[in-house]
Amino acid sequence: MKIENLDQAFKAASAGIEMAISILIGSVIGYSGFRFFDEGSGYIGLVIGAVLGLISGTYNLYRRYR
Repeated sequence: MKIENLDQAFKAASAGIEMAISILIGSVIGYSGFRFFDEGSGYIGLVIGAVLGLISGTYNLYRRYR
C-alpha cells in the first residue's frame, strides 16, 4: 500500500472514531441528565444527546478538515 493511501486511511479512520465518540458521549450525557431530573424520560434525553453529539462531531470535523 502506498504511503499516500495509508495517510488517507488514517484520516478517515480518525474521523469516524471522532464522530462515533461524539455521538456516544452526547447520548450518555443526555440520557443521564434526563434520567436524573425525570424517571420516565431518559429516552428523550438519549435522542437529544445523540443529535447534539452528531452536530458537535460534524462541526469538529468541519473545523479540522476545512
